[in-house]
Amino acid sequence: MSQRMYRDPSRGALAGVCTGLADYFGVEVWVIRLGVATGLIFATLLTVLLYLIAWGMLPKRDELAGAEPLPTMKQHGWQKGVSPAQALTLASERLAELELRVQRIERCVTSKAYRIRRDLKGL
Repeated sequence: MSQRMYRDPSRGALAGVCTGLADYFGVEVWVIRLGVATGLIFATLLTVLLYLIAWGMLPKRDELAGAEPLPTMKQHGWQKGVSPAQALTLASERLAELELRVQRIERCVTSKAYRIRRDLKGL
C-alpha cells in the first residue's frame, strides 16, 4: 500500500486516477476501474465530478520523489502484486546475483594479495 495518493498517467488509461488509487489501496487497477464503471452507470454526474476533482487535485507520480518498492506476492486475485511463480523467478534471479557477489568476495579475501596487504597493515 502506497503512503501517498497520486495519479499515474504513464500507466493510466485516461489521467491515471484509477491507477493511483489502486496503488494507494493495494489492489489491482481493474477493481478500481470496475467501481468507476459501476459509478458511471448508477451515478454518472457524481462519478464524473469526483474523477475530475481527483484529476485536478492529485499530483502526478513523476512529480513525487521515491524509489519503486519491491513487488509483493498476491494472496488473492484482486490484490496488487506478482504471482507466486513470478515471485519465485524474481527470488531465484536475485539469489543468483548474490551468489556471484559472494564468489567475488571469497576470491578477493582468499587471495595472496589480500593476505599480504593485511599483514603489512598489521606491522
